[in-house]
Amino acid sequence: MPICVECGAPVTNLYTEYSKGNIHLTHCEKCKKFADKYIEHDFVIIFIDMLLHKPQVYRHLLFNRLEYRDYGVAKCIEAWNIVNTF
Repeated sequence: MPICVECGAPVTNLYTEYSKGNIHLTHCEKCKKFADKYIEHDFVIIFIDMLLHKPQVYRHLLFNRLEYRDYGVAKCIEAWNIVNTF
């Protein structure tokens, strides 16, 4: 289940897709901010926020990335460890 990158509360979905390329970001019920603003950001912005050590970007990468969402955090950490060993 995806989480809000601002407060960590679980959300039902991160966005609603109305048509191809037309999405509406979901607001978190707890903090009233966008649940995951990084969905619309380019990788460059995500990388800059990683360099600035913003916890929101790490929550996005660990919990809300589409490739990893079904596997959970354990698989993400395992993949991260594999990448960092080389």
